[in-house]
Amino acid sequence: MEVTGVRKVTRSRARTIARICFALSVLCALLAGALGASLLLFPSRTATRKAQPVVVRQQPAPIPASEQDAMEVSATARQFTGDLLAHNYADMWSLLDPRKQAQWPGEAAFATFWKGRFQDFTLQGFTLGKVRSLSFWVDPETMATYNNVEELPVSLQLAPRPITHLLPLPPEDAHPDQIYRNLPFVVRKILNRGDKGDRWLVLDGGPADLEAPILPPFVTVERTVRVPILMYHYTSTVPANDPDPALRASLSVSPQMLAAQLDYLRASGYHSITLNQLMNALYYGAPLPARPIILSFDDGHEDNYQYAYPLLKAHGFSGVFYIITGMVGWQGQMTWPQLRTMLANGMQIGSHTVHHVDMGSVYLASPAQAQQEAQVSQFTLEKNLGIPIQHFCYPNGGPFKSGSLVLREEVVAMLAADGYVSATTDPGMTGDLQNSLTPLALLRIRVDGRSSLSFFIQTLRAYASL
Repeated sequence: MEVTGVRKVTRSRARTIARICFALSVLCALLAGALGASLLLFPSRTATRKAQPVVVRQQPAPIPASEQDAMEVSATARQFTGDLLAHNYADMWSLLDPRKQAQWPGEAAFATFWKGRFQDFTLQGFTLGKVRSLSFWVDPETMATYNNVEELPVSLQLAPRPITHLLPLPPEDAHPDQIYRNLPFVVRKILNRGDKGDRWLVLDGGPADLEAPILPPFVTVERTVRVPILMYHYTSTVPANDPDPALRASLSVSPQMLAAQLDYLRASGYHSITLNQLMNALYYGAPLPARPIILSFDDGHEDNYQYAYPLLKAHGFSGVFYIITGMVGWQGQMTWPQLRTMLANGMQIGSHTVHHVDMGSVYLASPAQAQQEAQVSQFTLEKNLGIPIQHFCYPNGGPFKSGSLVLREEVVAMLAADGYVSATTDPGMTGDLQNSLTPLALLRIRVDGRSSLSFFIQTLRAYASL
């Protein structure tokens, strides 16, 4: 399959990012040595308790809303989005559900964020789709479940402000209309007594929501936040007939051990966040909860659906799953219905190429083939899941485990040209300090299946003390 119309992005900007990534990788290597063996964890016989089963809740097919509800929900969406265009942030705030307001330090912080979020764009108008009823909706930022909500798609018309002194823009900034289409606007009804009537409160603001597609700022900002991104693969024990049991053991965290690790994270006050939350914090200073963390799972193994996903839900955590699109539906891999179920229950999905190739090695052999791996994976996920895909994960860490600075520059430029706004590495490079200057080289901490719970705890504490 060939994808045409490759979007262009400045190579100078990408080279700057890559040079910073290279310098960061040197520092991270030194840090990894100080923490011990680059965080490759060691075997242990530490006992863990059994994981408890969790009921997976599947979203039934949506149904059309009643005529009255549809009119009221559309009016709420029109008011909320109209307030965004008019910069009436106080009115937007008044329409938010109290639990959504609680995610912000206050109304002033909310207003400051949205003023900065679209400062580089002219908001021209919006269109609304049809209202439909959902039996439940899960907030990926808090993992709170809301029953019996209404949803409608909102498309925002916006354009970049004219600029003459900056380098060419990345595609999501140059053509934001392409990704700000049919974004879900979600509300719930609050029944009031007396003469005040019922109210509709906003749970997901569509274009005016932290989970809306990321638009990087035109002018580079430098900001760092400490967010550990844990890296998992299999959620299982090692099969008796595995051809490489040592490698498989390092990649396999048992459900019992994962449950124990999540117990520790929850008891220690960690809160999972989405990649969009991270990028909004880096670019625009969006608030993050205390002790933010991201739990990432590579390759799309079916045991992630069977064990990791229910355990995450049971502990109130979200997770991001990087999918090899050419393997979806294979034996031992997740299926499209399973991925859609996880999305409906607060999980996130990112690209992990079509064939799980080392992007550095493939790019050296054929830049066109590397381009196809990035583009086709992104296109396939968007087509089957109905969401923009802006997040990528380097299989085997290439080109950031090895490879020249120039090679890293070229791969970063290619991903940026495809509209990816973040990419996570595979240690080698490791750490928890995420930098707005290196969005396509976000650092992760590998969780080795041979590690003990105590070493897992010591590793997180070591980073937290830095």
